[in-house]
Amino acid sequence: MSPGQCALCSRRFAHGFTLVELAVIVVMIGVIAGLILPALAKARQNAQKATAVQCVDNGRSIGAAFQKYAQDHDGALVPATRSKPGQKEAENWTDLLDGYVKNHNVWHCPGCRSGKHGHFGVGYNRHLSKLGKMAAIRHPGETVAFGDTGEIANPEEPNPDLWREILHSSSDQPRKPALIFETPSDADWKTRPNRMVNRHLRRASVIFVDGHVDLKRVRAVGFE
Repeated sequence: MSPGQCALCSRRFAHGFTLVELAVIVVMIGVIAGLILPALAKARQNAQKATAVQCVDNGRSIGAAFQKYAQDHDGALVPATRSKPGQKEAENWTDLLDGYVKNHNVWHCPGCRSGKHGHFGVGYNRHLSKLGKMAAIRHPGETVAFGDTGEIANPEEPNPDLWREILHSSSDQPRKPALIFETPSDADWKTRPNRMVNRHLRRASVIFVDGHVDLKRVRAVGFE
């Protein structure tokens, strides 16, 4: 290489890339992004689907436990809470149904992202728990017993599909699990922000009284 050629190379690198080279680089970045971003979006969607499927499977176990409890207690619905003799803290419905499930992780929604001090992510219909007997429910296949539940940041929002769940960070103080969700027929509807939430693919995992589970929009459930 002649001294003149070396000087030319030095000047070229000193002034950076040419316009043609920059255009080629931009095109290559665009092509790579076009290949990677759809793959990442698909992987994210597949992960969300897997989470939804797991939550539905958990819901079937909860629904079966709910039914079995009623059978073993002369048709009585599991109470939301029950005082325990000799202890200050009452038992909640998860304690009462715990003996009817094989895997105790069914209480924890896999899509619940509330940090290490968060809640289980599954709540019991407060209004239903007050009915007492299974016989009091006229349409078991249409009546919601449990569902994805969280503390709502905007409980005054009239459209349930726009409710935003408060996601507590790991640095937050420990909070009690949101094991009960309110319905419009409850006196505490406006003062207690625990509601069903669309946590899976813009839908909530809903467990009905007859034990079947479905993914439905909270608005479609009728909480308006």
